[in-house]
Amino acid sequence: MTDLRLPLGGLKFSVRVAIVCTRDGHLLTNTGPGEFGPGFHFLPGGAVAVNEDTLSAARREWQEEVGVAPGPLRLVGVVENFFGPPEKRQHELGFYYHMEAPADVPDGVFATLDHAEMSCQWVAFGALAEVAVYPLVVRELLDVPVGVVRHFVNREG
Repeated sequence: MTDLRLPLGGLKFSVRVAIVCTRDGHLLTNTGPGEFGPGFHFLPGGAVAVNEDTLSAARREWQEEVGVAPGPLRLVGVVENFFGPPEKRQHELGFYYHMEAPADVPDGVFATLDHAEMSCQWVAFGALAEVAVYPLVVRELLDVPVGVVRHFVNREG
């Protein structure tokens, strides 16, 4: 499977999906040492593959990371995300799907299945001012009404 990640014009361009998974006023994030440092939080998801639609990619990425079948997914946002230091600048087109957490998703902190150094962690909505989850526009995607898809251009770094 070839991911939609390409070096273009001095930056990396990618198409990504992310799952805005919520349960009882909490958001599921991925965190770990990673290239951005300890405590860096982002949403479960990953690159869309060539010839793969974004909904299928979201289901696949969820299953690969969490290991349980996804619940119903609803597109809530499209984010044009520009980030990274000048020498590693990235342009990412992200499709964000909301999902209420299936009952078999563990509470607390648990390891992701596809990256041993990463873990999933629930963050209370009220703590999102102190715990930055990237991209920062994620907070705007927590209460998108049914039938609405929000669009953001996000520039960080």
